[in-house]
Amino acid sequence: MTSQDGGSSSSNNDDNNAIDLSYTLKERNPYDVHVYYTEEQEEDAFRLRDTMKGKFSWMRFYNPKGVPIGPHPIPMWEADFGSYENRHKLDKIRDFLAKEVHDGGLSILIHPHSTDGDYADHTKNAMW
Repeated sequence: MTSQDGGSSSSNNDDNNAIDLSYTLKERNPYDVHVYYTEEQEEDAFRLRDTMKGKFSWMRFYNPKGVPIGPHPIPMWEADFGSYENRHKLDKIRDFLAKEVHDGGLSILIHPHSTDGDYADHTKNAMW
């Protein structure tokens, strides 16, 4: 399904995986990905980062934050979708992360930059 802005909307028969992407994206970088990790998970988190950098060259990757910063309570690294033109690639990233992080060890937040505003994007529009 497609939302007003041309972004993808996913549904699944499994209620635990069903999400509704009924927001309108701002015409800028459409999504941020935050990968949170503990000291014990750092190697896995950086391996995932390296894999994604190789597989998704259109994404922008930022320097990891090895300590809590701002609203982020533990170390994390961040990447984003680079430009509005990449908005249709959300399902590709979600599917990749679901396969790569199948054990549930890392916490991953994907949030949009929508016209709903920052609070909504980090709460009701967030995907974990």
